Amino acid sequence: MTITEPTPTRPSPTSASANLSPAATAGIGLLAATIAIHTSELSGKVEETAYLGFGYVLLIAASIISIVMLAQRDRRGWLLGGATCAATLVGFVLTRTTGLPQANGDIGNWSEAIATWSLVVEGAFVLLAGSALRTQSRAG
Repeated sequence: MTITEPTPTRPSPTSASANLSPAATAGIGLLAATIAIHTSELSGKVEETAYLGFGYVLLIAASIISIVMLAQRDRRGWLLGGATCAATLVGFVLTRTTGLPQANGDIGNWSEAIATWSLVVEGAFVLLAGSALRTQSRAG
């Protein structure tokens, strides 16, 4: 039986979480907050506008996948999470400005507390993902 050392791109399962960068740890926390925020709003959104509820489900699923990728130090986690959070920010702005088909009840509603937290968390992840991706591209 031969024991091989783990490669830098695929760490052993026991060492993966112990060696995460502070950025990846923060990113995982921000994505977990995104999941919590949108899970708490999911049932109301499905009842209100079904396709937006489906979008929430996709956001939650993409965030979970991004967390797994970041935990495995896969840079695609930054890409998926960043794109997902950016798309969510665009959707938020659209629902508050022009509205979306069958969803114009939030036009002008900029002061909802959970929505504000969503903006902060998702905006922070987009900025962190951009920084992490720039740092990784310079290093590699």
